[in-house]
Amino acid sequence: MEYRALLASIGRMTGLGAGPARAAAEATLTTLARTLDDDDRRELIEALPPELTDDFPMDHPRNDGTEEGFVRQAALLGRRPPEQARLRAQAVLAAVAEQDPELIARLHIPEQVRPLFEPPGSGGGITGPKGHTATLTDDEIASALAGLPLWTGDRSALRREISLPRENLRAVRRALDHLKVTHGRQPQLHDTADGLAIVVRTVSVGAVTALDVDLARRVDDVIEEVGAGIGRP
Repeated sequence: MEYRALLASIGRMTGLGAGPARAAAEATLTTLARTLDDDDRRELIEALPPELTDDFPMDHPRNDGTEEGFVRQAALLGRRPPEQARLRAQAVLAAVAEQDPELIARLHIPEQVRPLFEPPGSGGGITGPKGHTATLTDDEIASALAGLPLWTGDRSALRREISLPRENLRAVRRALDHLKVTHGRQPQLHDTADGLAIVVRTVSVGAVTALDVDLARRVDDVIEEVGAGIGRP
């Protein structure tokens, strides 16, 4: 695996310069190594450029083998917020798979982690040179809303309203607030006359990104899990 080519691939997918791309690679690949068993970890380390294997011990502490745990550890190592760590991890892992697909096929990577090897998507899947997440286009918003029938919105924000009995509404609020702990992001919540207005947007760019589409899906899952009756917006 060639060091400069790997950084170039990461840069192409993220817009990051060589220094931030290397930092993303170190954090992500250390996390990957900590996800593997001993034999696979050794094979990975032998295949990686030595420039990327010196900064962190790759065998401790072990990752729990989940996508959420992977992103959390990569965020801690890279000192980035989880939403940004996820996008950078995707770019790094996709670049590694691009350079050495046979290696990735041989490694026993947990099934929950394998989705992170898909490269960041267009639009909101790209992290710009300053670390901001790019906004979605009008067409991407329309496509996202087609898969989110309970939501409305535009490039500035996605919105959903629910009308629930007071007790159910409190349960939904608690569950949505907990998303900050479990996923690193939570929606904005606003009381309405008979329920709750839920708004998702990426504040740092003042618009909707792919992160918000993912958050909207998580919000839908949370509300369904709470088991309350939902009113369409």
